[in-house]
Amino acid sequence: MKNKTVHIISDSFSLNKIKEFSNVNIINILVTDKNSLSEEILAASKNTDLIILVNLINIFDENIMNDIKKLNCNLLYCSEHFFEKENKVNTIATLTPYVIQGFKSETNNVLYEAIKEIIK
Repeated sequence: MKNKTVHIISDSFSLNKIKEFSNVNIINILVTDKNSLSEEILAASKNTDLIILVNLINIFDENIMNDIKKLNCNLLYCSEHFFEKENKVNTIATLTPYVIQGFKSETNNVLYEAIKEIIK
């Protein structure tokens, strides 16, 4: 597999690089507000093989949803929480082709497996 780039965009999560992913550049981006989230998603989409949005429940809004609709890249949403209970997250889930549920201590492993499948 040639070198790939994965952007992890979150308000509370980062993914560590592991030996098995020596050809994958994992870029963690922590965001704290709506403006920086929108900017980071748009910037990452220009040079990535996959964007993974993790959590982000409290800083999503309608403008960010519209930006996501326009993206032309692989996009995955992962929640470490029970996203079925969050209306905003349900909306996010309808916009991304891949949605997975992390499980606190297993979120890293779930994401590594998803990355392997999506960017083969």
